[in-house]
Amino acid sequence: MEKHADKVIAKIVIALISVYLVAPIIATIMYSFAKSWVNTILPDGWTLEWYLQLVTNSDFLSALIRSIILGIVTTIIAMCCFLPVVFYANVYDESIKARLRFITVLPFTIPGIVLVTGLVRVYANLPIPQMLVLLLAISLLSLPVTYQALDNAFIAHDFRAMFEQALILGDSPLKAFVKVVIPNIRVGMFIAMLLTFTSAFGEYVLTNIILGGNYETLKIYMYRLMQSNGQASSVLTTVYFFFLAVISIIMIAIMKRQGNKKVEEVGDTKKL
Repeated sequence: MEKHADKVIAKIVIALISVYLVAPIIATIMYSFAKSWVNTILPDGWTLEWYLQLVTNSDFLSALIRSIILGIVTTIIAMCCFLPVVFYANVYDESIKARLRFITVLPFTIPGIVLVTGLVRVYANLPIPQMLVLLLAISLLSLPVTYQALDNAFIAHDFRAMFEQALILGDSPLKAFVKVVIPNIRVGMFIAMLLTFTSAFGEYVLTNIILGGNYETLKIYMYRLMQSNGQASSVLTTVYFFFLAVISIIMIAIMKRQGNKKVEEVGDTKKL
């Protein structure tokens, strides 16, 4: 009887938390389609006018393109910097993985505003493009998710043995890395790239303080729109939410597919 009561209480608590989290999202989506919603429980009507205005707005398209460029370039930088480090740690020297795990925690412990203030003070008077400072800073902040996704991919196989066998067969280190390592970690790389891209795509604090209005990304445009047009900002928030939802669904599908492959491999091994 007590267990049944505990289950009921747990379900009620989960339901309340779900309503608390989901209700604002539903309200925002409804508001983005509403003709008018003032002093009524439900909107007076529905329309796509706000979405058409947003899509045809040159400021929105420019901000979207800037955010996409920022996400792509940051992802490339992060992969070029972190992938060789994770490869070295898993294949050549696993003793440094403890230090790497400590370093990956630092972006969580250092507040973003503190990091930005330090970057501005150090690099403001140096002949270094502020855009480069921004890209490197966002790449550094994405280190935790990028490192974890790549490290999980390397844990799945004995890459040291595979890499050494490729070298024995006559491949150069670079050729062995491209032919043996990358094909076996492509899923982890793809997930790391998606996580890094979304992190850079939605960055606000670093971009706004380092570059200010000189490089208006989607998040900065969203904040500016909130000050002038609440309904248009709801449309933009809805679009941004569905973009992140699509990214999440892709990652879940990839991870689920990879998990099914591992189960099939284990089953085939048992049959043998």
